[in-house]
Amino acid sequence: MSMNSLIQRLTSKAPTQSSLSIVVLSDGVYLSKVESESGIQATTYHELKESSWDFVLDTALEAESCTNLNATVTFGSHFYQSYQIDKPAIPEDEWSVALPFLLKDLITDRVTEIVADGIAVPHSSKIQAYVLTKRLIEQLKEVLERHQIQLLQILPEDEVWSQTRTDTSAFMLLHRSASSEFKIGAFVEESSVFQRTVRGIHSPITGEYSNTIQLDGLALELQRSMDYLSSQLKQVQINKLFLCCDGEQEHELQAALQERLNVSVEPLLLGVLPQKSGNILALEAYRRQLQGVNLYPAHLKPKKEAFNLGLVAISWLVIAVFMLGIYGFYNYKNYTLDKQVAEQKKQAQQLSVQVKSLQTKLSAHQPSPAKVASVERLKADVKTKQDSLKVINSFDAKQQVGYSGIMHGLSTIGRNDISLTSIQIDNDRMNVQGLAKSPAVVPKWVQHFKTEMNLVGRTFESLSIGRNEDDVVIFSLRSHSGDK
Repeated sequence: MSMNSLIQRLTSKAPTQSSLSIVVLSDGVYLSKVESESGIQATTYHELKESSWDFVLDTALEAESCTNLNATVTFGSHFYQSYQIDKPAIPEDEWSVALPFLLKDLITDRVTEIVADGIAVPHSSKIQAYVLTKRLIEQLKEVLERHQIQLLQILPEDEVWSQTRTDTSAFMLLHRSASSEFKIGAFVEESSVFQRTVRGIHSPITGEYSNTIQLDGLALELQRSMDYLSSQLKQVQINKLFLCCDGEQEHELQAALQERLNVSVEPLLLGVLPQKSGNILALEAYRRQLQGVNLYPAHLKPKKEAFNLGLVAISWLVIAVFMLGIYGFYNYKNYTLDKQVAEQKKQAQQLSVQVKSLQTKLSAHQPSPAKVASVERLKADVKTKQDSLKVINSFDAKQQVGYSGIMHGLSTIGRNDISLTSIQIDNDRMNVQGLAKSPAVVPKWVQHFKTEMNLVGRTFESLSIGRNEDDVVIFSLRSHSGDK
């Protein structure tokens, strides 16, 4: 979220609880207030007569005490233009900006003087575009602002009619308001796909003014429209015709058209008394809320001031209090740190005095050269005695071991083909001499050393085997000087 949008959300006021639905048709202005407690109220009608629509709207708002409301405005088809064009290859949320340029070759007004919006036509690659002049919007805003009414949305009449029968996916509608001509509309999936005005047929055509010729002409125009729609909308079948014609006897008109057409003809609203077109549009526009086409795009809406004088004053006050708080906090923190620094300096001075005192004492206690030499001699004497003690301890340990274990081990591994003539044991060394039956038995005999605890680990530096003068095998084993 951007900072500007966040500020707007924080500073914008919540909308009021009530709303207002305004319908401006050729015959007059229709107002219907919506209260949060009682819901939508009955529509009031204010005839145009000889006055302009904006004057009548201003007077009506004053008479109905309409102020501080949010308004949805529906304009009759004579206020705007509608076109079907190829669907532009841009996102739908950008249509309101791009459509004036795409329609510039079809309209007489300059691009900067109009607003446009559109909606996709079902089962087609086209869109239904609506064009309204900015001058008309400015007139409307001027009237509403005098009564502190916020404009939310501007709807074309045709788009509101498309919502009147949501229970039917595709239908045609014959409608007219007082002081206007008959209009034919076709609607598919709650979207307007076709509109035309019927020329040359003047209302009323029922009741005491019933005219067979005009009824035939109206039925012919309806049939032509149906034939055209059948050729254009091949995937949709329209077999319903609804009626909403002010100033006509709807049941009589229904019967007359039912005789002349091969589709089902019904009143737009079933089971209720006939209502004027403006009343129906006011109610349906309110139910529609802010969906679909809107001829009052966001870029035309007044930008809310993020800051006003009161808010600026409050902001400065809050900032001042905040700054004073920060100043007080850091001032107290600096005071505490200064106090700690002073204490540390005092301790440093005390330690410095102690260091100087100890250095003085140290200089007074320097040993004499004679004492140093005496200490060195004593250290050398101690080291000599320690070395002697190690030698004595080592000798004692060896003496404690004795030779009985070695002799016992030699007797254990004795053989009939080996005879020892000399055994010499000196500290870590053991030399053995003897007679053997053959030279091969000597290594085998030595291998048995590892089976005796007192002989295991002993190795010999040299082995000599020979024969004496009596041709008897003699051998001599000499161990390493470090063996144990």
